[in-house]
Amino acid sequence: SRQADQAALELETAKEILAEVFRIRTSEVDEMILGRLEEALIISDRSNGDGLWPREFRLDG
Repeated sequence: SRQADQAALELETAKEILAEVFRIRTSEVDEMILGRLEEALIISDRSNGDGLWPREFRLDG
């Protein structure tokens, strides 16, 4: 779908920006994201305002 294509393009762009900022490969950005997601899934409560990423991401379109 068009919305899914747009979301994929935005995600790829974000990955490229992160790779440039951190001076790493985009594959390493994928690893960072997956590691952070796994950590977020382990910790059951992210609502304490700890400054960490939320457990879930939602793209509003």
